[in-house]
Amino acid sequence: MHRSNSDSRRDRQQRFSFKNRMKPSSLQDVENEVGCRSASLRHHKTSTAGQAILKTSGANGGGATVASSVISLGFSMSSVNDPTTPSGLGPLTGHTPKKSNWEVIEHYHKSGLHGTPSNNRGKQQEEYGTTAPATINHEFVLLDERRCWWNLCHLLKRVFRSHRFKDVHVEVLYQRYFLRMNQTNLTSLLALLIATALVFTVLNYAAGGNQGLLQGIIIGLFALLYVGLELLVTRSFLNEVYLIVFSYIILASFVGTELVLALDNARKSAVAGAWSTVFFIYITYTFLPLHVRESSICGCLLGVTQLACALSVNFEDTNVWKQIMANGILFLCTNIAGIFTHYPCEVAQRQAFIETRQCIEARINIQRENQQQERLLLSVLPRHVAMEMKADIAGKPKDTMFHKIYIQRHENVSILFADICGFTSLSDQCTAEELVRLLNELFARFDRLAAEHHCLRIKLLGDCYYCVSGLPEPRPDHAHCCVEMGLDMIDAIALVREVTGVNVNMRVGIHTGRVHCGVLGLRKWQFDVWSNDVTLANNMESGGIPGRIHITKETLKYLGSDYRVEPGHGGERNGYLRDHNIETFLIIPSDKYRDHHAKKTSSYNSMNGTTSTSKEMRVMGHSEHTKQNIHNKLGFGDNQEKKDPEVEVNDYLARAIDARSIDRLRAEHCRRWLLTFRKPETEAKIKRDVIYWRNMWRSIFLPEELMMFSRRIAASRRLTQLLSAWVVLILYAVACAPLVPLTEEQLPTCLLQWIQFNNSAVLNYDKPKDLSVIANSSFPENRNGTSKEECTSPFPQYVTLCVLLSMISSSVFQPMTSLLRLALLITMSSVYLYFVFGSHSGVFSSQDILLMLMREPPDAVISLGMLTTLILAAFVAAFVIHGQQIEATSRLDFLWKLQATEEKEEMEHLQAYNRKLLANILPVHVAEHFMSMDKHNDELYHEQCESVCIMFASIPNFPEFYVELESNNEGVECLRLLNEIIADFDEILSEEQFKYIEKIKSTGSTYMAASGLTKATCDMKNFNHVTAMADYALRLREQLDYVNEHSFNNFKIRIGINIGPVVAGVIGARKPQYDIWGNAVNVASRMDSTGVLDKIQVTQEVCQILQPKSYPLTCRGTVNVKGKGEMVTYFLDGYSVDRVQTSTPTRLI
Repeated sequence: MHRSNSDSRRDRQQRFSFKNRMKPSSLQDVENEVGCRSASLRHHKTSTAGQAILKTSGANGGGATVASSVISLGFSMSSVNDPTTPSGLGPLTGHTPKKSNWEVIEHYHKSGLHGTPSNNRGKQQEEYGTTAPATINHEFVLLDERRCWWNLCHLLKRVFRSHRFKDVHVEVLYQRYFLRMNQTNLTSLLALLIATALVFTVLNYAAGGNQGLLQGIIIGLFALLYVGLELLVTRSFLNEVYLIVFSYIILASFVGTELVLALDNARKSAVAGAWSTVFFIYITYTFLPLHVRESSICGCLLGVTQLACALSVNFEDTNVWKQIMANGILFLCTNIAGIFTHYPCEVAQRQAFIETRQCIEARINIQRENQQQERLLLSVLPRHVAMEMKADIAGKPKDTMFHKIYIQRHENVSILFADICGFTSLSDQCTAEELVRLLNELFARFDRLAAEHHCLRIKLLGDCYYCVSGLPEPRPDHAHCCVEMGLDMIDAIALVREVTGVNVNMRVGIHTGRVHCGVLGLRKWQFDVWSNDVTLANNMESGGIPGRIHITKETLKYLGSDYRVEPGHGGERNGYLRDHNIETFLIIPSDKYRDHHAKKTSSYNSMNGTTSTSKEMRVMGHSEHTKQNIHNKLGFGDNQEKKDPEVEVNDYLARAIDARSIDRLRAEHCRRWLLTFRKPETEAKIKRDVIYWRNMWRSIFLPEELMMFSRRIAASRRLTQLLSAWVVLILYAVACAPLVPLTEEQLPTCLLQWIQFNNSAVLNYDKPKDLSVIANSSFPENRNGTSKEECTSPFPQYVTLCVLLSMISSSVFQPMTSLLRLALLITMSSVYLYFVFGSHSGVFSSQDILLMLMREPPDAVISLGMLTTLILAAFVAAFVIHGQQIEATSRLDFLWKLQATEEKEEMEHLQAYNRKLLANILPVHVAEHFMSMDKHNDELYHEQCESVCIMFASIPNFPEFYVELESNNEGVECLRLLNEIIADFDEILSEEQFKYIEKIKSTGSTYMAASGLTKATCDMKNFNHVTAMADYALRLREQLDYVNEHSFNNFKIRIGINIGPVVAGVIGARKPQYDIWGNAVNVASRMDSTGVLDKIQVTQEVCQILQPKSYPLTCRGTVNVKGKGEMVTYFLDGYSVDRVQTSTPTRLI
């Protein structure tokens, strides 16, 4: 028997469902399915392209992490600070000042709506406080402070590890992002190399030596190569691959230049050509678009090439190993300085790129979520109402006496009311879940039919459906649209009758007139219409006949002769129609007349760009322009959302990169030479950007104590600049220190000692005496005689190389501005040139003579002073160009990220507005469900609630108060007072003690609320949700008395309360509406309708809960309740005795 019952239930479920689709067998299955998906995402993050991990290799310790953080991009709304209102006894404790709509809304929800679970905003990290997308895995290397500072192997591993992003598309975008900068760098480098090569060639020709002529020719050929590359690099068709090829061609020319300078067949020292090696190593790190690993390999190769050449030429020199060791140290220091320059630069650039991409992705994600929210919002509220509400949220709250009312008046509209006859019989044959499914599918068809017939659905009231044609845009055929809508609804219910076998039908009433439309109250807005014509249309439905269209004489006037009609005799079936002497008619269905109207509608639609479909398709709710939305849930499923989010972000970023002009941005936003932003506020922002000024201490490998000290220094821009300049000057002073003991009196002795020490030199020269004469003749007469002190060094080129190293150190300090760097370099170069041509000119002229005599045969060479000038000029130019490029790029990156961040913040503001509106349409937990669910999941939302306390509160004498006169703006002022009453009721819900209660809806002058709808608000132990509802009902009665006192009215409230199990859910696929159903809801409604004015009637179940809590209750006796028979009910007379006793002392104070 049990088996047959379950089989029959499944059969009924299949019959009641109009869609053949696979669904989980239970809610638990749905939860398990969603849970499995979430678990899968958690356990397999690394296997998808859907991660946001900026991770550092080997980071497995604790502490602050710079780049090993998983930061999500979703944007959950922050909880609103909710200063709770002291619980009092309503107006007896004093009336609180009136709040604006949006100030009250701030109190409604302690936690706002959240986005999708995968989009929770992570906590921003200390070092790089940015959000990363939860959809892609980006990896690059940053310094990890969690390792021991002395772990050199770990440092080297991290530095030389590839910085490329794991996602190929992101890496390609990054290369495109910096393509223009790399082109500019190569262009500047080639121009510098051309100029240096030409000057070097000219100096060789000017020297007049035979060996110099050969060097000049070869260097000139390299200059021609650079000219050709310069012409190619500026081409717009180049991509990253071409730049890499050009870079290796330039590196090959560097090796060739080294060979030319170092493999000269003349006998000379191992320092020959060392300056070019230092120059080329530095350029490799700073100008060529290579990663740090490739740059390091090339830098080492250049150094090894020079050392090998120097060793091969001077292998017989016993003193060459000292020079080789000195050269090796110089090249090693240059490579280290290059790494400290290149590594932070690349990391900063990649960080800037990924931050910009994250801002763009966040903006797109928020925009997509905003579109979802907007569709959900606009599916409930018309656009003009929603936009007006958004404008009020964005604007400043206005201190007014009354709450703002969102109501508009519309003339010449047709109102349709439709009720399902036999719905009770239908609901008795299915479970609550099946009932929700049936209502959802049926009303979804009605919504699609309404869209087809240009009707605006207003609200669902149980099994009642009503809509208006001519809203919000007026239509001349509004009456025709409503009649066609009603006929199709009758045909649609006929299909239900045929499928289910239950005798159900539609009773439709239509009236034409004017309406006031809008929303009332502060919470759970539902678009509604009010007017005497709406009341008449409602009674037209009540006095109608199942399966027929019941219309008034006013509607018939707009229909003309397009439909056949017969007398309706509505007064015989409805007292309102009889009392107001309303003449009614019934539409005689006829395909002939419908076809005639279909042609007219088709003509009208074609003028408006829409098309009509067949009757069968319209009855089933399928039309051409709605077909794509059949499987959408709550308006989700836009074509744009079908696109992979990662692809969308990459496409957007690619378009932005292509449209980005560095030169234009630099000209518009930065000053030409100082590179500061033109707008002072933007300059102030970059000064406050901690990340921008932390590159220095990130590039210095220090123990924790010094790291903390460097952080403090990096926080101050002035201190950073001062310290950087001071360090560079100290290094410069150390580099120039060897010049101090090299006085002119010691130089002849040093020269002779060096020649005598070098045996090969003695063999080549038969007259060392002559050499001594030449050496002595080069200097002034020795005033103190020949010194016997040992010379410090006979090679001033090493002093020059040390000065170059000190100048290179200025590039390591990236926070140093280009202007300060230029001033330092010019000062250092000028002072050193003074040494070369002034105070220590003899040191360098002596070296010139020595090099000239060392040639076989002796030949002229480039003056060391001129060569030093060329070297310094080339280095200063390279430093300035690189510094300008780095600072300009970092500033433009900051500017682009700032713009993306501002756009994201604008979208976040819009999102906040949408969330506020959305939270006042659906309950927070329901809205969270729909925002977090699979957008293409067509599963219904419904839940079984076991113990829900339901309250209906109505003002029965308000319809008597409502009149439409010119003096009250055709009834608008009456509605304004109703809005104040409902707003006051809503405002009370913001108090902490009523957190268990959720407003369901307000219809006319009836207010519906429920408590215990969620696990958090359902207290099965102490039944606090029931006592909260009892207190709330008492507060409503007191609040209405307060309104009566100040508005000089005599409104009476009637309240009914019941408790029991209900089914909560959302029905209406295109226009969702949250509601609760069940026998407990019906009984609560009957407690209101059978109640007594100014009384709160409760059921026996509620009484059994309240009595033990000292609530005064009076037994009313038995009451005849429709559908339930005789029921014993009680009146709630006041607050709990315990509550009054505890609150009285507080009130006295």
